[in-house]
Amino acid sequence: MTFLRRIGLTAFLAGLAGLILYPVWFGTYHNVDLGTYRIHEARDGFRTIADVSLSPAAMPLRVEISGRGRVPPGGAEMPNLTLVLNGPRGTVAATVLELEPRSDGETAADIALEQVLTVDAGVGDGLHTFVFGEGDRPADMIAFLDMTLTGAVAAPDPRVRPGSYTLLGVGIAIMAIGGKRRRKKASDASDDADARASTSNIGRRVPLDKAEREPEKPARQWGRGEDS
Repeated sequence: MTFLRRIGLTAFLAGLAGLILYPVWFGTYHNVDLGTYRIHEARDGFRTIADVSLSPAAMPLRVEISGRGRVPPGGAEMPNLTLVLNGPRGTVAATVLELEPRSDGETAADIALEQVLTVDAGVGDGLHTFVFGEGDRPADMIAFLDMTLTGAVAAPDPRVRPGSYTLLGVGIAIMAIGGKRRRKKASDASDDADARASTSNIGRRVPLDKAEREPEKPARQWGRGEDS
Protein backbone atom coordinates (compact mmCIF):
# COMPACT_ATOMS: atom_id res chain seq x y z
CA MET A 1 0.00 0.00 0.00
CA THR A 2 1.39 3.39 -1.01
CA PHE A 3 1.90 6.27 1.40
CA LEU A 4 -0.97 8.27 -0.16
CA ARG A 5 -3.35 5.36 0.15
CA ARG A 6 -2.43 4.95 3.84
CA ILE A 7 -3.28 8.61 4.44
CA GLY A 8 -6.56 8.24 2.56
CA LEU A 9 -7.54 5.15 4.51
CA THR A 10 -6.75 6.91 7.79
CA ALA A 11 -8.95 9.89 6.84
CA PHE A 12 -11.77 7.58 5.74
CA LEU A 13 -11.72 5.61 8.99
CA ALA A 14 -11.61 8.82 11.03
CA GLY A 15 -14.70 10.12 9.23
CA LEU A 16 -16.52 6.83 9.77
CA ALA A 17 -15.65 6.89 13.46
CA GLY A 18 -16.97 10.45 13.74
CA LEU A 19 -20.34 9.37 12.36
CA ILE A 20 -20.80 6.11 14.25
CA LEU A 21 -18.36 5.50 17.08
CA TYR A 22 -17.73 8.98 18.49
CA PRO A 23 -21.36 9.67 19.57
CA VAL A 24 -21.55 6.24 21.22
CA TRP A 25 -18.23 6.46 23.07
CA PHE A 26 -18.40 10.08 24.22
CA GLY A 27 -22.16 10.59 24.50
CA THR A 28 -22.20 13.55 22.12
CA TYR A 29 -25.95 13.58 21.85
CA HIS A 30 -27.93 16.59 20.77
CA ASN A 31 -30.41 16.91 23.69
CA VAL A 32 -31.88 20.30 22.75
CA ASP A 33 -33.33 22.19 25.73
CA LEU A 34 -36.82 23.34 24.70
CA GLY A 35 -37.76 25.04 27.93
CA THR A 36 -39.26 24.54 31.40
CA TYR A 37 -42.89 25.32 32.25
CA ARG A 38 -44.78 25.46 35.55
CA ILE A 39 -47.73 23.08 35.17
CA HIS A 40 -49.12 22.92 38.70
CA GLU A 41 -49.28 24.98 41.87
CA ALA A 42 -51.19 24.18 45.03
CA ARG A 43 -53.32 27.33 44.90
CA ASP A 44 -54.12 27.25 41.15
CA GLY A 45 -54.17 23.54 40.28
CA PHE A 46 -53.08 22.17 36.91
CA ARG A 47 -52.39 24.39 33.91
CA THR A 48 -52.57 24.03 30.15
CA ILE A 49 -49.37 24.90 28.29
CA ALA A 50 -50.27 26.15 24.81
CA ASP A 51 -48.37 27.38 21.76
CA VAL A 52 -45.26 25.24 22.26
CA SER A 53 -43.41 25.22 18.92
CA LEU A 54 -42.16 21.74 17.99
CA SER A 55 -41.06 19.90 14.86
CA PRO A 56 -40.30 16.29 13.87
CA ALA A 57 -36.61 17.09 14.49
CA ALA A 58 -37.45 17.20 18.23
CA MET A 59 -38.15 13.49 18.34
CA PRO A 60 -37.50 11.60 20.50
CA LEU A 61 -39.08 14.21 22.77
CA ARG A 62 -38.53 13.81 26.51
CA VAL A 63 -41.20 15.23 28.85
CA GLU A 64 -39.77 15.39 32.34
CA ILE A 65 -42.06 16.15 35.27
CA SER A 66 -40.47 17.26 38.54
CA GLY A 67 -41.63 19.06 41.67
CA ARG A 68 -42.27 18.76 45.35
CA GLY A 69 -45.05 17.48 47.54
CA ARG A 70 -45.89 15.81 50.82
CA VAL A 71 -46.32 12.18 51.74
CA PRO A 72 -50.05 11.28 51.77
CA PRO A 73 -51.31 10.45 55.28
CA GLY A 74 -52.19 6.93 56.27
CA GLY A 75 -49.95 5.30 53.66
CA ALA A 76 -52.16 6.38 50.77
CA GLU A 77 -50.82 6.23 47.21
CA MET A 78 -49.02 9.16 45.66
CA PRO A 79 -51.09 11.45 43.45
CA ASN A 80 -50.99 11.13 39.66
CA LEU A 81 -51.89 13.34 36.71
CA THR A 82 -53.14 13.07 33.15
CA LEU A 83 -51.43 14.50 30.08
CA VAL A 84 -52.92 15.04 26.62
CA LEU A 85 -50.53 16.36 23.97
CA ASN A 86 -52.26 17.90 20.94
CA GLY A 87 -50.48 18.92 17.75
CA PRO A 88 -51.41 20.42 14.37
CA ARG A 89 -52.48 16.99 13.12
CA GLY A 90 -54.43 15.92 16.20
CA THR A 91 -53.64 14.13 19.45
CA VAL A 92 -50.04 13.00 19.76
CA ALA A 93 -50.18 11.33 23.18
CA ALA A 94 -52.68 10.76 26.01
CA THR A 95 -51.47 9.08 29.18
CA VAL A 96 -51.58 8.93 32.98
CA LEU A 97 -48.32 9.82 34.72
CA GLU A 98 -47.65 8.20 38.08
CA LEU A 99 -45.54 10.51 40.24
CA GLU A 100 -42.65 8.74 41.91
CA PRO A 101 -41.45 10.07 45.28
CA ARG A 102 -37.76 10.60 45.89
CA SER A 103 -36.48 11.47 49.35
CA ASP A 104 -33.86 14.22 49.32
CA GLY A 105 -33.03 14.17 53.01
CA GLU A 106 -34.81 17.38 54.04
CA THR A 107 -37.79 16.16 56.04
CA ALA A 108 -39.61 12.87 56.17
CA ALA A 109 -42.87 14.39 54.94
CA ASP A 110 -41.43 16.76 52.29
CA ILE A 111 -40.40 14.78 49.20
CA ALA A 112 -39.41 15.33 45.59
CA LEU A 113 -41.74 14.11 42.84
CA GLU A 114 -40.65 13.08 39.35
CA GLN A 115 -41.69 11.19 36.23
CA VAL A 116 -40.41 11.00 32.63
CA LEU A 117 -42.29 10.40 29.39
CA THR A 118 -40.65 9.93 25.98
CA VAL A 119 -42.60 10.70 22.80
CA ASP A 120 -41.13 8.80 19.83
CA ALA A 121 -43.65 9.63 17.09
CA GLY A 122 -46.49 11.92 16.11
CA VAL A 123 -44.88 15.32 16.72
CA GLY A 124 -45.63 17.61 13.77
CA ASP A 125 -44.27 20.91 12.57
CA GLY A 126 -46.07 23.73 14.39
CA LEU A 127 -47.66 24.70 17.70
CA HIS A 128 -48.51 22.04 20.28
CA THR A 129 -50.61 22.15 23.46
CA PHE A 130 -49.94 20.22 26.69
CA VAL A 131 -53.16 19.72 28.66
CA PHE A 132 -52.58 18.58 32.27
CA GLY A 133 -55.25 17.44 34.72
CA GLU A 134 -55.78 15.63 37.99
CA GLY A 135 -55.69 11.84 37.86
CA ASP A 136 -57.81 9.40 39.81
CA ARG A 137 -56.15 10.39 43.08
CA PRO A 138 -56.36 13.83 44.77
CA ALA A 139 -53.55 16.26 43.99
CA ASP A 140 -53.77 18.27 47.21
CA MET A 141 -50.45 16.80 48.41
CA ILE A 142 -48.60 18.37 45.46
CA ALA A 143 -46.88 21.69 46.19
CA PHE A 144 -45.80 22.40 42.60
CA LEU A 145 -44.79 20.63 39.39
CA ASP A 146 -42.63 21.72 36.44
CA MET A 147 -42.37 20.29 32.94
CA THR A 148 -39.00 20.30 31.14
CA LEU A 149 -38.93 19.51 27.42
CA THR A 150 -35.82 18.09 25.80
CA GLY A 151 -35.70 17.42 22.05
CA ALA A 152 -33.65 14.92 20.04
CA VAL A 153 -32.87 12.84 23.13
CA ALA A 154 -30.04 10.33 22.54
CA ALA A 155 -29.78 11.41 18.88
CA PRO A 156 -26.21 11.81 17.54
CA ASP A 157 -25.01 15.39 17.71
CA PRO A 158 -25.27 16.77 14.13
CA ARG A 159 -22.37 19.17 14.76
CA VAL A 160 -19.87 16.35 14.18
CA ARG A 161 -21.42 15.30 10.87
CA PRO A 162 -19.97 17.97 8.50
CA GLY A 163 -16.40 17.24 9.60
CA SER A 164 -16.99 13.49 9.41
CA TYR A 165 -18.42 13.66 5.89
CA THR A 166 -15.47 15.85 4.84
CA LEU A 167 -12.99 13.28 6.13
CA LEU A 168 -14.85 10.52 4.30
CA GLY A 169 -14.71 12.42 1.01
CA VAL A 170 -11.06 13.39 1.39
CA GLY A 171 -10.11 9.81 2.27
CA ILE A 172 -11.87 8.37 -0.77
CA ALA A 173 -10.29 10.99 -3.08
CA ILE A 174 -6.77 10.40 -1.76
CA MET A 175 -7.10 6.62 -2.07
CA ALA A 176 -8.33 7.00 -5.65
CA ILE A 177 -5.43 9.30 -6.58
CA GLY A 178 -2.88 7.03 -4.90
CA GLY A 179 -4.16 3.96 -6.73
CA LYS A 180 -4.17 5.74 -10.09
CA ARG A 181 -0.58 6.89 -9.73
CA ARG A 182 0.51 3.41 -8.69
CA ARG A 183 -1.04 1.83 -11.79
CA LYS A 184 0.50 4.49 -14.03
CA LYS A 185 3.98 3.90 -12.62
CA ALA A 186 3.66 0.15 -13.09
CA SER A 187 2.67 0.67 -16.75
CA ASP A 188 5.58 3.05 -17.32
CA ALA A 189 8.02 0.55 -15.80
CA SER A 190 6.75 -2.17 -18.14
CA ASP A 191 7.16 0.11 -21.15
CA ASP A 192 10.68 1.03 -20.09
CA ALA A 193 11.63 -2.64 -19.71
CA ASP A 194 10.36 -3.41 -23.22
CA ALA A 195 12.24 -0.43 -24.61
CA ARG A 196 15.46 -1.52 -22.94
CA ALA A 197 15.05 -5.05 -24.27
CA SER A 198 14.52 -3.83 -27.83
CA THR A 199 17.43 -1.36 -27.82
CA SER A 200 19.98 -3.26 -25.74
CA ASN A 201 21.46 -4.92 -28.83
CA ILE A 202 21.87 -1.77 -30.91
CA GLY A 203 25.53 -1.42 -32.09
CA ARG A 204 26.33 -5.08 -31.50
CA ARG A 205 26.00 -7.96 -33.90
CA VAL A 206 24.14 -10.76 -32.15
CA PRO A 207 23.72 -14.04 -34.05
CA LEU A 208 20.15 -15.02 -34.66
CA ASP A 209 20.56 -18.79 -34.33
CA LYS A 210 22.64 -21.20 -32.31
CA ALA A 211 24.64 -22.51 -35.25
CA GLU A 212 25.78 -19.05 -36.17
CA ARG A 213 26.79 -18.25 -32.63
CA GLU A 214 29.14 -21.28 -32.28
CA PRO A 215 32.79 -20.72 -33.39
CA GLU A 216 33.91 -22.47 -36.57
CA LYS A 217 36.01 -25.64 -36.08
CA PRO A 218 39.11 -26.18 -38.27
CA ALA A 219 38.82 -28.86 -41.02
CA ARG A 220 40.21 -32.26 -40.04
CA GLN A 221 43.48 -33.17 -41.87
CA TRP A 222 44.59 -36.71 -42.75
CA GLY A 223 48.13 -38.03 -43.11
CA ARG A 224 51.39 -36.60 -41.85
CA GLY A 225 53.32 -33.52 -42.62
CA GLU A 226 52.12 -31.72 -45.67
CA ASP A 227 50.41 -34.80 -47.08
CA SER A 228 46.69 -34.70 -46.87
